[in-house]
Amino acid sequence: MENFIYFISETIIALGIILSIFLSFKMKDKNSFIGKKWSPKRHIAFLGTVFFLGFLGILVPFFGDFLKLSGLSTLNIFQNLGPSTINIPFEDYTKTLLNGALVISPFGILSKFLIVTSAFFVSLVSLPFIKVLNQRIASFSTLFLFVVLGGLFLTSANDVLSLFISAEAVSLTLCFLIANFSTNKEKYSIQGANPKNASDTRDFGAPLEASVKYFVLNAIASCFMLLAASYIYLHLGTLNFSDIETLPLNNLLAQSPLLNAAEVIFFSALMFKIGAFPFYIWVMDVFKGTNYATGLLISTTIQAIGVIALAKTALALGYFGSILNFALILCAVLTLVLGNLLAFRIVKKEGKIKDFLSANTIASIGYAILGISFLTKGSICAGIFSLIVYLTMTFGLWAGFGLILKNLKTSPDKDTKVVSSIRGLAYISPAFGTAFAICLLSFAGFPLMAGFSAKFYLFTEILRSGAWAVYPLLLCAFSSILCVYYCFKLVYFMFQKPKSLNGKLKIFKKNTVFKRTNVCTFILLTSAAVLFILFFMTGPIVTMLNNIL
Repeated sequence: MENFIYFISETIIALGIILSIFLSFKMKDKNSFIGKKWSPKRHIAFLGTVFFLGFLGILVPFFGDFLKLSGLSTLNIFQNLGPSTINIPFEDYTKTLLNGALVISPFGILSKFLIVTSAFFVSLVSLPFIKVLNQRIASFSTLFLFVVLGGLFLTSANDVLSLFISAEAVSLTLCFLIANFSTNKEKYSIQGANPKNASDTRDFGAPLEASVKYFVLNAIASCFMLLAASYIYLHLGTLNFSDIETLPLNNLLAQSPLLNAAEVIFFSALMFKIGAFPFYIWVMDVFKGTNYATGLLISTTIQAIGVIALAKTALALGYFGSILNFALILCAVLTLVLGNLLAFRIVKKEGKIKDFLSANTIASIGYAILGISFLTKGSICAGIFSLIVYLTMTFGLWAGFGLILKNLKTSPDKDTKVVSSIRGLAYISPAFGTAFAICLLSFAGFPLMAGFSAKFYLFTEILRSGAWAVYPLLLCAFSSILCVYYCFKLVYFMFQKPKSLNGKLKIFKKNTVFKRTNVCTFILLTSAAVLFILFFMTGPIVTMLNNIL
């Protein structure tokens, strides 16, 4: 019970799941008070409250300790917290529970912070898209909370089996989210079309198809993960990360082809969870069949959970051999190149917004994977910093496109949900256009934005690995050039003069909300501001990450 304080956030999320299940039954009963008064907006507020309380649950026991370890307590503004909170040495801060199956560490706290914060912003950005679910919103929020709970337990995992179980809890819950919630499941592409005619339907049954694809591929990846875990145990005699880290320090093990093969297989299974090469195709397929909220969840929270799992495993298994290092670098570089090629092709052909968001997800997460793939402390820190910047940029990008999608008119003649729909938006709302351009230019690595500092820090750490690191960086430079092209192309679309009079674009609804304050505009403006702040705070954040890992 003395360690309960370290799991306050998990307890809050678990209680939120129980309350969400209770509300789902009461919402169906129209005779009850909850059935009459409870609305989707109130349920979304309940979901956001749970995540906010979970965020506070992370800060309460670790606030003073986190400042001490990060070096920020030297500012002398938290000295009144008392000696019990700031005079704890680093060695006493990390502790293991349940015979080493769980670990409490500074990196775990940072991981929890990223997961809960990203889930909170997902619930805010998804507000316009999930409130139309009505009574099914309770089921959506329950599954959403299950994903976050699995991710929180993954951050505390200290052996292969606990990490595997947590990852499977997230993946299986995601299957149900993909299958059951889609906004375009029963719509038809042509007004007045015959529903019995298969050629007239659009995306009918796409969520179920995407869910089956993901479930089958995830099951195969899980089988390979268990196979690799058995080989690791056969060779090392343990699956505990703390024990594995001490083995190479004592020079007890030589390189083994079996161990190298097991590591490659295990990391390949983790790569599937993220959607990296060669498993990136499922991301494109799943995005076509999901609603906007689920797609945002995959692009942010799921990606954060996957990168954290990669980092935890790399810190433990990254000591053995160079074959794993080569395989991970190859996957990361190809993920960057292919993801940017897909995004480049979609923007050039003015494809669908959802396809661009899926390709951008694949391309951008490749930088975090690239940092982890070099298996050094500095490169892993650079990968985690790239993840933080990526999450900030992604929320701004999705908030901007979400606002655009909610204001587009539907047309029976052509699909309006394409990237070229943003033409002239800067003339409707200069503030929206500027903030959206900042997020796009940060993706391109434009100076004075966090995207530039993240890439610069990452490439610097990679070059410290040796002269041979220049070769993967050349491919990264090629992918960055593609990213610059399509990001500037989107900015060019926004600042094109509208063809209609008075700056009113016919493709948008009459009463647009671009000039009104709402959740999406608030998050877009916040993301743009944070990107500037992160650029100037790169040094302190990097110092903090080096102290944490």
